[in-house]
Amino acid sequence: MTPTFSDLVARLQAAGRIGADDVLALRGEIYGGAEVTEDEMTALVALDAVAERAPEWGELYAEAMTDYLVRQQEPRDYVDEAKAAWLMRVLPAELKADSGFEALARVLETAESAPAALDSFALQRAKAAVAARGAVSAADVVLLRRLVFAGGGADNIGVSREEADALFDVDDACRGGANDPAWADFFGKAVADSLTAVSPFRLESREDASRDDAWLASRESKAAFMGHMFAHAPKVASALRDIFHPYADMAKEWAAPEAAMEAAETAAATVTDAEARWLTGRLGAGDLSEAERQLIELLKAHAVEVSDILKPRFDAASATAAHDWTAPTFGHRTKAPA
Repeated sequence: MTPTFSDLVARLQAAGRIGADDVLALRGEIYGGAEVTEDEMTALVALDAVAERAPEWGELYAEAMTDYLVRQQEPRDYVDEAKAAWLMRVLPAELKADSGFEALARVLETAESAPAALDSFALQRAKAAVAARGAVSAADVVLLRRLVFAGGGADNIGVSREEADALFDVDDACRGGANDPAWADFFGKAVADSLTAVSPFRLESREDASRDDAWLASRESKAAFMGHMFAHAPKVASALRDIFHPYADMAKEWAAPEAAMEAAETAAATVTDAEARWLTGRLGAGDLSEAERQLIELLKAHAVEVSDILKPRFDAASATAAHDWTAPTFGHRTKAPA
């Protein structure tokens, strides 16, 4: 960290304000060197506590954090336990939407993989912030969606039970609030996904990626392969098979995983007794919120089979929907739902 950068940080902290020109000056100091240093990143974290910040500040903060943690530090492109521990240690208890939360989301989205502890840390912090306000805004929905579906934050790209529980906690805390209409839609789809979907994606570990890179590096080029084939005069049938069906072995290799994936999708589409007991406990005994009603309607529409444990809640939801119906005050009357 250069003396110029240190003086700039000290001046901004004393002033309690970061203007657009200040952000530009900070960017010049940070990216004027070869890499973002740990001292510079620690200084930015401390500077984030300044009350008045230009809109450009959040982008610099998130960009520098992602560059330092994901792209520069070994293992590059991955967040390991040590990186995650550092990030969770340096971030303050209360995160700002445009900087702290943006940085967390950006890191999880950019990294090839990250420890489950960091994913949980980010989601729990976001949940606490939204619950404290008592209402889910449109910006909150965007943030929660990014954290739930962040590629680097979980072993698979889907919705885990922990994530579904966090969304229920948010809905419980904001039940009486003026929630953005996008909340019910996101909540219903995300929790339904956790109950009835299985992801075909599995994020590759750093070790698996290294093995794949080594395998690709050892493969002959097409030109080398053709030269080798003709130089050794292979059998015509074998040569033609390799030329016209180069992916035959690959197709055989994928046959078993594809069959397993189809079986997993079929099994996941059923809401089991265990899942029904969890969902019944989360729904509680009272009236359903708008988000919970959205979830029930999605399950009724898309679940292949539903445990009998849930049937009473499904029936109660249908009765509530019918009871809530009111005839229009003008124009032609429409028939009430059956």
